[in-house]
Amino acid sequence: MLGYHREEYFMHGIKVPICINLSMKTSSLLLAGKSGSGKSFAARWYVWNMLHSGESRCYISDYKGGMEFQAWEGSPSYASGEEALKMVNDFYDFFTAVRSYRTRLRKHYTLFIEEWFGLLTYAETKSKSLKVELMSKVGEILAVGRGLNIGLLLCVQRADAALFSSGSREQFQCVISFGRCSAEQFRMLGFSNEMEENPTGTYKPGEALVLIDGQESVQEMLVPLIKNPDTLCRRIREYLDRQPDICSLTRAIAGGGGAGQ
Repeated sequence: MLGYHREEYFMHGIKVPICINLSMKTSSLLLAGKSGSGKSFAARWYVWNMLHSGESRCYISDYKGGMEFQAWEGSPSYASGEEALKMVNDFYDFFTAVRSYRTRLRKHYTLFIEEWFGLLTYAETKSKSLKVELMSKVGEILAVGRGLNIGLLLCVQRADAALFSSGSREQFQCVISFGRCSAEQFRMLGFSNEMEENPTGTYKPGEALVLIDGQESVQEMLVPLIKNPDTLCRRIREYLDRQPDICSLTRAIAGGGGAGQ
């Protein structure tokens, strides 16, 4: 569940859920919004949903290393700072192994990249070719991951085309824009209808526009309030620690023992 229909909640007090199915049509999600718009809080909610429901395993690349994810430090499924780049590369190796060995995954696998712009900027300080390589790997996962039961949850403040390899930004099956969405950002994210000016006014943290493949064009959404975020993060950590680390999964597939993971 991504959240509730905003109008139904505020006008009638009814919680009408907006849902997606990761293993069917909606494998990859793009979360956009300025700092303070609620996208990191929403990302925690989504990671919790994936893990608690058993719908997807999740591996996290958090270059920012923010306080909101501090409870996950030390988990093999989480990497911050400079190690965030290694997590992306390790997940890409897993993705490549699944393709090469034609492994049929029963469970969905998600790579959550927090602060994509920051990670790209760090890669560019190492070398421009490293930045291009990183964008290419993410673009490849977006292009063919859905058919393999593999997807991305990617957070960025602005979804500029310069942050994605050619055409890959259009490969997200679900796009969520938190906070007030400018006309430029509206078009940048692929929205295109009469809601361009956000007629309901400025959105509070956790309120967003969402565009989902196969559903009506643009919907207004409210993400549930997390009353105890620290407790939620600790619970997520418990799930993360139970997962096999991504490198061991890759080795298992390469060794012929990874089918059906």
